[in-house]
Amino acid sequence: MIYDTLKNCEMYFPLGERLQRGLEYLQTTDIKNLAVGKYEIDGEKIFVLVQEYETKFVGDCKWESHKAYIDIQYVADGCEMMGIANIGALTVKEDLTPAQDMIYYKGSGEINCFRVSAGEFAIFFPQDAHMPSLNDEPNAPVKVKKAVVKVLL
Repeated sequence: MIYDTLKNCEMYFPLGERLQRGLEYLQTTDIKNLAVGKYEIDGEKIFVLVQEYETKFVGDCKWESHKAYIDIQYVADGCEMMGIANIGALTVKEDLTPAQDMIYYKGSGEINCFRVSAGEFAIFFPQDAHMPSLNDEPNAPVKVKKAVVKVLL
């Protein structure tokens, strides 16, 4: 997992051309004014899902991971908490691969969380179970606009 601000994203370009293209898209695109939907950068190799939603309480969110894609989750507006865990610490609840490249998990114990504010991103690799869209408890849910760049491994 990587967590940083978009202004530092060039540090991660050496990790791969596709990852670089995804980060460059975030640098050069006004996500705040982009309509919700899917945008292709390089077909199904690199694409972006622009989302708007209200953050949720932990009990309303799920652990997830992906086998075929890396997630770059960039918050364009608002702020959310994200949970992180190694997939080895969780139990598979539902495996929707390869059709949807989504694995859901169940797990117990303390959730390691970090805050992602506007202008910041997190990169999740296949071993990184993540629980996005969390509100900053005990605060009320807030509206978030986010871009999730899907980068094929």
